[in-house]
Amino acid sequence: MSAHLSLPEELTIYTVGEHAPLWRDALLAADAEPPAGPYVIDCSAVQEIDGAGVQLVVSLAHALKARHWPCQLQSPTPALADAFDRLGAHPLLTELSTTAEEAAA
Repeated sequence: MSAHLSLPEELTIYTVGEHAPLWRDALLAADAEPPAGPYVIDCSAVQEIDGAGVQLVVSLAHALKARHWPCQLQSPTPALADAFDRLGAHPLLTELSTTAEEAAA
């Protein structure tokens, strides 16, 4: 079984403060019972994301990697891909991304 996290529609400097503690708590809960499969981060709702949002997503991916858990960014939106591209993080997005169809396979 994999763990799952859904990104919100807006992930900007104005909203990351409310999401970071929730994600930290989810990681701590998963530490107690590690997921058997990949940690899936559903990106399909993201419509607005800035540098702070990208930083939070990258931080989450690094935290999962430090725990030796595979991480998948599922169904990244054009807004998310554009933000990663503008900040030079597109290689990480490409490395971690899956589409809904790939995830179901």
